[in-house]
Amino acid sequence: MDMSVKRTVVVLCSGFGLGFYIPGLLISEKLRRLGIPTEVQVFETLLPPSKIQMVEKNRQAYHQSFRVALASQKVPGDTRESVDPSAVESLLTSWQEADTRHFICLSGHWVHILDLYRERIPDGQIQADLLYLDADLSPSWKWLRKLKPEYARGCREVRLYDHARLEVLYSIDMNVDAPLPYSSRTKRLVVHGGGWGIGTFEQRIPQIENAGHEIDVVCYTKSEAATTSSARRYFMDDPSWRTWHRNDAGELTFPPFGSIDSSDEPIFTPQAKCHGLHRIIRGAQAIVSKPGAGTLIDSFGSATPLIMLEPFGPHEERNARVWLACRFGVPYHVWSEAGYPTSMLEELHLNLLARRREVSDYAQAYAEAVPAHSLR
Repeated sequence: MDMSVKRTVVVLCSGFGLGFYIPGLLISEKLRRLGIPTEVQVFETLLPPSKIQMVEKNRQAYHQSFRVALASQKVPGDTRESVDPSAVESLLTSWQEADTRHFICLSGHWVHILDLYRERIPDGQIQADLLYLDADLSPSWKWLRKLKPEYARGCREVRLYDHARLEVLYSIDMNVDAPLPYSSRTKRLVVHGGGWGIGTFEQRIPQIENAGHEIDVVCYTKSEAATTSSARRYFMDDPSWRTWHRNDAGELTFPPFGSIDSSDEPIFTPQAKCHGLHRIIRGAQAIVSKPGAGTLIDSFGSATPLIMLEPFGPHEERNARVWLACRFGVPYHVWSEAGYPTSMLEELHLNLLARRREVSDYAQAYAEAVPAHSLR
């Protein structure tokens, strides 16, 4: 990249799930390390308080019922009438004043905002990557395609995974040390339900413990850490933190993270470079979770196998197919029927290590390709 060009790259995230937020922060962190200025925005900052309250209600409902969460994907997702016009105007004005031209978009919710921005700059020219974090279109992209079939015109579409060949095309750097050798890891499994605690993970905890495995459980309220077990540890993101909260420097942040003890008040520590859970995953034998976008990035970034629970919709089902085809993960029922063996997991770890050596980091590739971006 011509380093005389110091235009800021704006990374556009969504707070709907951490899988559309944390990857954006990871990309921003890597680009800054490469000398490229970045700005991170989260879509929820454009919503009025009434809509934010609805997001909060949905968060609770989806955590309590996987059936409700799955049904939500069938609800129309047109966000054009949901945003606060004054917030949109303020953001577009700030971009225009800075002559912002480079964008990396992780959610379909932002495309309408980018279209508005094109209309107000003299030449209408921006360079936008539409970065797909799942092996198939997630709900925000699917609803956008229904509303505007040609939504990608003038943008560069980039996929982390080839959904036809079922293979990994790009990785996202976790900004920490290389994966640990399997022999150096703890004899523990990380069990979670993604950023919003969705899925069937809680039902699997006693089964895994009864099979003799120690586990690290991600909980979403302190009350979920009430069960005392010598084989179990609890961790949690600060429940008061939200993706649209900024720190004193005006930056969006990784969630503060901490261990949970039912008898003590938890202490949540701010995180730098990557999210706190990844540091636990990096030392684990496997992740037990649904195959969400963020979970796949954690799995690949740390070479930690994924024991796959029921997916959250068709896009996660396709994610699972990629991990199965590449032999990076195993369906939970297959692993349990085999007797919960550690040997199976170590083989998956070695497959991940081998493929990691062959795959380019997206942010690194972006930095090298910026001058070559062309609008279609």
